[in-house]
Amino acid sequence: MTLEAFCKTPACFSVALLGFGRANRAVLAWLREHGGTATVYTEFPLPPEAENTCAGQGIVICAGAFPAVFPEQVLIRSPGIRPDIPAILQSVAAGALLTSEVELLMSLLPCRCIGITGSDGKTTTATLTAALLKAAGHRVWLGGNNGTPLLPAVSQMCESDIAVLELSSFQLMTMRRAPEVAVITNITPNHLNWHADMAEYITSKCRIFTADTRLVLNAENAQTRKIGEGKERAVIFFSSSAKGADFATDIVADSGAVYASGNDVVVIEKDARRTFSCLGSFSLPGKHNLENLLAAIGVTAPFLNDTAPRIALRDFRGVAHRLQYVATVRGVTYYNSSIDTSPTRTAAALAALGTHPLVIAGGRGKGVSFAPLATALEAHAKAVYLYGEAAEEIAAVLDPKFPHKAFSRFADAFFAAADDAEEGDTVLLSPACTAFGEFRDFEERGEVFCRLVQELA
Repeated sequence: MTLEAFCKTPACFSVALLGFGRANRAVLAWLREHGGTATVYTEFPLPPEAENTCAGQGIVICAGAFPAVFPEQVLIRSPGIRPDIPAILQSVAAGALLTSEVELLMSLLPCRCIGITGSDGKTTTATLTAALLKAAGHRVWLGGNNGTPLLPAVSQMCESDIAVLELSSFQLMTMRRAPEVAVITNITPNHLNWHADMAEYITSKCRIFTADTRLVLNAENAQTRKIGEGKERAVIFFSSSAKGADFATDIVADSGAVYASGNDVVVIEKDARRTFSCLGSFSLPGKHNLENLLAAIGVTAPFLNDTAPRIALRDFRGVAHRLQYVATVRGVTYYNSSIDTSPTRTAAALAALGTHPLVIAGGRGKGVSFAPLATALEAHAKAVYLYGEAAEEIAAVLDPKFPHKAFSRFADAFFAAADDAEEGDTVLLSPACTAFGEFRDFEERGEVFCRLVQELA
């Protein structure tokens, strides 16, 4: 049983879809296109629209606890299901093939692929990467962890296209294939409530490259710097450090460099130097967004003409839920950064704003320490309004003298912050936690925040 054999004739194999989120719904669409079918296994009840989709296509749904062994030949795992649960291990030991939507995609792509991962900044970097490539005249397919599975679109792709894939550690954990070009934006503690430990998390991220991958890494992040140093592969380091041109001489001699110099982004690789005059067109605030741009230019440089970055950035206004300006109501400015699901992301958002906002934080923690969050809030926030399962845990590490309030519900925290805000203040949603519990995902949480702001207006 091989992945190649399954990809050639999927209708010849029995298939189990483990979970039925966006990724496996895309797999089902691809299977149906090629005459195949599947059994859906889900530990939780499916929403009505998903049940209707399955019923309309004659798909069997097995809801509840997983069986001891899956009887199907091919198991396609949703990203959120660990690959080492007993039912999967027993099935693989009995000869089943374990794969995923993104691995199927990688096996079937007829075109070049750029992979993007990291603890923070994946979506913005991936979106910038796609924008840069489009401005240079390429036909681009953007998808992956951003919520857009690309598997159903494979039949529409051609050899000259470029696929840009945002990849999470959950997706990468069992990947046996890697893109030709990849970037790791940074690695900091994250998802430790799901991964066994930090070592497993780092190992998952590193599955985005092989010895043949052109790899772009963050020089200012300890983990990614360690990954790139001393490796016999094409490595390009990027840095937002103010050292400018000195940065290129500090890195190992056989590496490339990407850095900002005045209004320019400089790319040095294999003794060749290119300069893109584009920073005057870049409007996203913060050091972390500059790093996202440097990573995107570093990974796309071989595909760009000299004017593409300036053209792409002229109209680029960022991605929803990432320091998204919502409105100014009675002199108070509201920003939605619901994507900030880790303390490091919240710290970056606070630094980017450059003000002392009233911060709404909380939700469900990921098993990482909130001590760095407390440090960032106390240094850069006017007050914090906590909600959800993590509210008391965050409150416990804050200085008792620092202004903070805890609530069980998100809306209560929002209205408390809005009531306390004075003219000239900023209210920032930057949760440092997942949205699970009260919300389906960070997008729903951000949409609720925006709706509440509009209700104030």
